[in-house]
Amino acid sequence: MRTFKIIDDDNSKRLDRNEFRKALRDFAIDVPDESIAIVFNAFDLNRDGFIDYDEFLRIMKGDLSPARLALVKKAYNKLDRNGNGIVDINDLRGIYNASKHPDFLAGKKTEDQIFTEWLETFEMHHNIQNGNKADG
Repeated sequence: MRTFKIIDDDNSKRLDRNEFRKALRDFAIDVPDESIAIVFNAFDLNRDGFIDYDEFLRIMKGDLSPARLALVKKAYNKLDRNGNGIVDINDLRGIYNASKHPDFLAGKKTEDQIFTEWLETFEMHHNIQNGNKADG
């Protein structure tokens, strides 16, 4: 995140084309001017004209190694409790336990409220990838 903050000149937590162009120059990354838009668009996954930190990180990390991919598949299979290839709310409800969450213990929120907030983090990332088209 530190590098991203350095190149985010206006502290908007996202990069516009000018900040991106300047960052390429600052880090001596030789991209011809006519190719900058192509590279920018490769980072701008949701096509909103900006690169946010999650988009930047996703591209910088690249593909998973075979060992990490195997671990992700194992975790996914554990989440997909009924084995239908889709992790839905019913699969997750049987796995996620909010009973030890500080807000539940303090009586501020119910387990359902905490579970819903947790699910919304996945929805947010899905929306970033899919042009704000929620799928629930």
